[in-house]
Amino acid sequence: SCCHTQLKSRFQFDLRTPKGAEKLANWLFFDLGLTLIDESECAEYRTRELLKQRGAPTEPPANKDAAREFGLQTVKWPYQLEKVYEGVPRILEALSKNYRLGVLANQSAETERRLQKYGICQYFDLIISSAEIGFSKPDLKIFEIALDKAGCAPSEAYMIGDRLDNDIEPAARLGMRTIWVRQGVFAGGSLKLIHHRPDHIVGGIEDITEYL
Repeated sequence: SCCHTQLKSRFQFDLRTPKGAEKLANWLFFDLGLTLIDESECAEYRTRELLKQRGAPTEPPANKDAAREFGLQTVKWPYQLEKVYEGVPRILEALSKNYRLGVLANQSAETERRLQKYGICQYFDLIISSAEIGFSKPDLKIFEIALDKAGCAPSEAYMIGDRLDNDIEPAARLGMRTIWVRQGVFAGGSLKLIHHRPDHIVGGIEDITEYL
């Protein structure tokens, strides 16, 4: 396993916002796609391949279900085109000195192997993927499993992700703190559609260090 064989000693770290409000956190949980991993080339590839098929519309289908309505074959996700956002290794290395880091993501099997390939697996103490757990975000169960395995209360953890519906809202419902990373296709999400406003909103993954 690439994860730390022994978790770091449990401490609570003083987490201060720019306004000086004191907060405590032990764990930082990260989404992967469009949070740590840039999937833009993957999406562009899949769209191009869909539109090559006979019967394809002139505009790309909005999602896989829409593609099926046109009788199109689903294009396999090109994992080889994924890449880590610039600055991510440096950010994770710095944060891992003060926090335990976890992955909490809707991902296929072998997530750990892919993180090894990206060169960032060593920074994570815990990796929770939907394919291996049997629950997917926004189901609260996957968050509860992650917190249980981490051995921390919701108030001791942050959820950091790009989706208001999958990452921010369910985590906040459980009492976790949240950081919404507005990058990728979900950057234009509406706060009016959720009940719990993110604790912090940043324009890119590198900006999370302003609050951690």
